[in-house]
Amino acid sequence: MAFVKFLLITCLLGIALREIHGHGMMMDPVSRSSAWRKGYPVEPNYTDNQLFCGGYNVQYNQNHGKCGECGDDYAMPRPRPNENGGIYGLGISVRNYTVGQIVNVKVKLTANHLGTFRFHLLELHNIHHVETEEGFDEYPLKLADGGYEVQVPSTKMDFDIPVRLPAELVCEHCVLRWTYRAGNNWGDCDDGTSRLGCGPQETFRNCADVSISV
Repeated sequence: MAFVKFLLITCLLGIALREIHGHGMMMDPVSRSSAWRKGYPVEPNYTDNQLFCGGYNVQYNQNHGKCGECGDDYAMPRPRPNENGGIYGLGISVRNYTVGQIVNVKVKLTANHLGTFRFHLLELHNIHHVETEEGFDEYPLKLADGGYEVQVPSTKMDFDIPVRLPAELVCEHCVLRWTYRAGNNWGDCDDGTSRLGCGPQETFRNCADVSISV
């Protein structure tokens, strides 16, 4: 009996270890799901560090690698909870910026799984406008150093990243998005080799409502 219990505990521990995820959230501009932490009158999301497209298995085994524009399970009906018009997407602007400004985006990881960060911007034209990938693709945000991608060191948990806003975009309601593609899974690379960080990886997305003026 003791041996059976030992086997059961070992199996459960193994399952738990396989289900450990990276976690994180954008804190400035604060994401829609985390705005309650800054005192905004919004619905609290107590799992705001888990906007990971429904999880690895859901994203890749059920949704063929697709993710909701703001980090929700792709299969959910639109607007999804973290999109404009969703439970957390109330259109409350948390930052006003100046066109072309370099802004410091703050990200907090609660579990570091290597990988990269990227940032995008999208303009919403009315309260019924829902985010699209095509819209975000119009404004990939450059870092202050001219690149587009932040490499995540294994020991770092808090990030303050200078990002340059577009020189031509003025908007009453824009959405700034953080995407975190983890890099701790082993997979096949485009060059035919295999290594850590290649192939399907866990993905996080956070969206924040901002405005940009002249």
